[in-house]
Amino acid sequence: MREIRLSKKTTELSGKIVAFLIGIAPINLEIDSVASEVKTLKSSPNYPDVIPKHKIVKEEKRNIRGRDVSFLVKSYLPDVIIAEASIELENLLADSVLDFKAELIAECEKILAEYQCSKEFDEDYTVYCISNYSGDPEVFLSLHGEKVAALLKNERISIDENEVKTTLETALKYAKDDLTIVDWDGAFLFEPQGDIGSNIELFEIANLQLLKLRILDFQLDARLEKSVELLKRREQKLLFRSREVRKTIKEIVQIRTQTILESEAIEHNIKLIGDWYSARLYSLLSRKFHLDEWRKGINEKIDTLEDIYSIASENFTISLGTTLEFIIIAGWFALLIGYLALFYLEINVK
Repeated sequence: MREIRLSKKTTELSGKIVAFLIGIAPINLEIDSVASEVKTLKSSPNYPDVIPKHKIVKEEKRNIRGRDVSFLVKSYLPDVIIAEASIELENLLADSVLDFKAELIAECEKILAEYQCSKEFDEDYTVYCISNYSGDPEVFLSLHGEKVAALLKNERISIDENEVKTTLETALKYAKDDLTIVDWDGAFLFEPQGDIGSNIELFEIANLQLLKLRILDFQLDARLEKSVELLKRREQKLLFRSREVRKTIKEIVQIRTQTILESEAIEHNIKLIGDWYSARLYSLLSRKFHLDEWRKGINEKIDTLEDIYSIASENFTISLGTTLEFIIIAGWFALLIGYLALFYLEINVK
């Protein structure tokens, strides 16, 4: 591929598009392949197990619009499936790119369907990469920033100037001539040597975190609705309701533990890298995806559930204690009547 000189005269840019879709399989995946490790030209400290290792499930070619597209299927055990499509295009700024991207995502959906992944919960993301060029990417953005912003936002309409500026500000530079622009639906990478493997991995991990937070938030909403129904069912036997409350409290504790282990642990580990590129990029993604806000909302819902079921458990305990007191009093009263009856019979016999 010939080298491109970035300048304000550049109206077309060949590059690579990588679109991926993440889903959760309903069963644990049994994969015997070796864990894959992404190599990068950027220096970074060696922290074992800081970033989870994925496993390669399969690689294949699929024909889309008469072109061979490479598909890579990965897994983060035990139940995460990622379908990743990639292809080199002559012009990433062409109007047809969004339609082509939609077809790539649709094909990824077919792959996830092979693993019975839920259609209601998935996350897609698209990365556009320009490589084999010379010059400062910011020079190109000064002229074509609106087109790049619209591409990242999956929009065909003209984007407001302030929105374009805000989008392009969410960026990170590491080397002299590289640039990574991050948005909610996608990222635009200027990488002279095409070293994007580690970036793709971080994009996937961040989207996976968002997906798991969305699923957990949905489950907690369902649990809140169930708690309301449970407290309304006064006609049920007290013992059964008490057992259900204790069971739910145990589940809530497990949910909180799972949240800490799976979500916060990964982000904490990545932050161990400090100011290195990967940590800074992940921090940028975390802010763009509002992961902290998601966690805050989830923790508030867990706190609410704990309060509801703690109060319910105390009420049921008090109610059960009161019921037992009435049973004891009733028993003593029945016993007293029995003694009186026997005493009356003895008097009559005499």
